[in-house]
Amino acid sequence: MYINDEVNLMPVSKQVEGTLFFSAFMFRFGSIEQRKEQPEQRMLEKDCRKHTFLICEEGTGRLYIGHKQYVFSSGRIYPLAPGESYQIEHDDKVALQYVVVEYDVFHVLTDDPELYTRSLFEHRNKLGGYAYAQLSGILESMLPMREYHTYSEYAGLNVQFQKLMGMMINRYTSLETELSPEGKVNSTIKYVDEHYAEEITVQKLAKLAGLRSAQYTTLFRQLTGRKPLDYVNHVRIQIAKEWLGKSDEPLRDIASRVGFKDEYYFSRRFRQSTGFAPRQYDRSLQRQTLVQDFSSHDVNIPAVPERIMYYGESAGDMLIMDLPILNQRAYDAVQPMNVEETVEMKPDLIIFDSSDEQQFEQFSRIAPTLAYNSHATLTDRIHMIGSWFGKFTEAEQWWLTYTENEMKMWQKLQAFIQPGETASVFVYHRGARLFVMGNIGLAPMLYHPLGFKPVAKIQEALAAGRAYKEIAAEALHQYAGDRVFLMLPEDPIARQATEALMQSAAWQGLNAVKNGHVYLLEETIWNLGDALTRMNLLNLLPELLSRRSDR
Repeated sequence: MYINDEVNLMPVSKQVEGTLFFSAFMFRFGSIEQRKEQPEQRMLEKDCRKHTFLICEEGTGRLYIGHKQYVFSSGRIYPLAPGESYQIEHDDKVALQYVVVEYDVFHVLTDDPELYTRSLFEHRNKLGGYAYAQLSGILESMLPMREYHTYSEYAGLNVQFQKLMGMMINRYTSLETELSPEGKVNSTIKYVDEHYAEEITVQKLAKLAGLRSAQYTTLFRQLTGRKPLDYVNHVRIQIAKEWLGKSDEPLRDIASRVGFKDEYYFSRRFRQSTGFAPRQYDRSLQRQTLVQDFSSHDVNIPAVPERIMYYGESAGDMLIMDLPILNQRAYDAVQPMNVEETVEMKPDLIIFDSSDEQQFEQFSRIAPTLAYNSHATLTDRIHMIGSWFGKFTEAEQWWLTYTENEMKMWQKLQAFIQPGETASVFVYHRGARLFVMGNIGLAPMLYHPLGFKPVAKIQEALAAGRAYKEIAAEALHQYAGDRVFLMLPEDPIARQATEALMQSAAWQGLNAVKNGHVYLLEETIWNLGDALTRMNLLNLLPELLSRRSDR
């Protein structure tokens, strides 16, 4: 028999940023499970019934919580609250092994403890990046004990669980102390940022990190894209720019103030970095504007940026506003970042479509960085860009013109749409995995007030702010509307899965298929949600809906 009551509750006293006191809570162990997913395995969305820790042990992958993406690799820990949903995907190389710990939280400020279901750890990224050995030891002791049969067995398991909670809370509420090698290098990067005027050598930094010089230099370069001393000079030159703009001091004094002992060496490094000698440095080039990004960071950006590097899926938002995007292209925001490549591009501004704070910090060391959210509404995105770059009037005019043309398009299409007619957009992605689209891609354009309606299941996803949702092919009928828009992906595996779906009984049984209301569309043309694509669809969609659909 298993014991489900009479369990121990242990209070823990810590405080999170002055707002959430851990002393007001007690924790009850629920379950622990170790999972190992092979590369070809499909992992559908899972709902959290209790508070949950996802702890990656081996392998690398991505974690999707709502519309947000997170790196999922060894030592990464992510907390979730009851009612939240998650999906994990691995890369296609090795198995992904992780541990799922479930537990209850009780609020005990009164004499009548109540179940607490809101988020306990508000910043998901704060639990990773530490030495994994101690945590691993606790997990290894808990896993064999999870099939308890007696009170004493449960008590032993509960002791280990409370140790785990104590460690999580300590990590969340304290500065990085038990650091991984990467964390140790990060601490020295912060040291450079604050002590740039002092004499700094690689040996000194490596000693501060407690690492061998060769190992330290390798990790430093992976994290910053620069050799340690190159980064030191980069920081010094950034500070020197500020002094040149506000001071008429002799160059030797400015050079000394930022850590250069030699005025001539300072001038040479300054020219290498900026293309200008210090006194030729045009003050107009260093003018900055303070803006707030989608993650509420306050960032000083160039008033007139010349080399913007964009990481994300909505480069068209930038291009319609005539921003100088490097190579007129977007870089992948999810794949591991090539820091050295980014440094070599010499951007004066980086726009990063993600909420990953660790990667945001990496980018910020290279150039001023703005967090972007391509899953926000198109109007929010366009107006945000306008406010960032002093183009608010242009943004407002673009939006008014677009919405006017969109309304005219749907008014003309009323002849081809039945009142209350529903529509769905499906696509295979990440290999042979089927998704129904929510608030990104083609779908939000279809769900215009004069357009199609989402079916109930999709409406649920939209209400939850879901960008997309992975589903099983057997559940297709629950999500299929009167019209079905099926995307044809570029990836060969996904394309093959799409063709197999169209031969399946689940597909052939859909009313949309029987009625000839299916549209097969190239994903790279139709399923992007950026402003440039949306403009193109104003012409393509009427052509599509005015002809008989594909079977």
